[in-house]
Amino acid sequence: MTGGAAAVSITPARRDDLPAVLALERVGFPEPEQWSERSWAGELLGEGRTVLLARAGQVVGVVAFRTTGEHADLHRLVVAPGHRREGLGTALVLAGLDAVRHLGARAVLLEVDYDNEPAIALYQHLGFEQLTARRDYYGPGQDALILKLYDLDTWPARYAAQLGEEAAERAQQGSRPAPVVPPPPAVPADTEEQP
Repeated sequence: MTGGAAAVSITPARRDDLPAVLALERVGFPEPEQWSERSWAGELLGEGRTVLLARAGQVVGVVAFRTTGEHADLHRLVVAPGHRREGLGTALVLAGLDAVRHLGARAVLLEVDYDNEPAIALYQHLGFEQLTARRDYYGPGQDALILKLYDLDTWPARYAAQLGEEAAERAQQGSRPAPVVPPPPAVPADTEEQP
């Protein structure tokens, strides 16, 4: 995979990567949405955590999962603005899904801002389905969609059926799949939370 002029590699994060992750967080999200140093330290050092970095000379992407038994949560995905729309987010999520599957996870949940259409399209492209919506999840007027990938045991096969064998092979290797499906239809803001 290439991003700009440098080749991109995806590797597990280490404790000493915290400053680079924080720098990426600062350029990846507006200040009110940024995670703190303490939050990222918890991801890097916490039990059951899988944090992967994309490097192209420097850290240009990060994905963080937490696995508890057969369930995993995708906590955070950040891609440097200059490396977006290159398949890097997809590659990070694919590598993370493969890692948590090998740790025993069978299903994955995530929350995504209702207005973040590129992220929603990416997750749905990878097989995540909308479970529910939560009003004001991120604050007043900032709703979230809760998405779930239901069965990681069959996910590689379903992914292959949807996108072709070559894409599934790439998914297993953690590299960019193709093609990209169009964004999902918008979910009405008045969608009620379901138990």
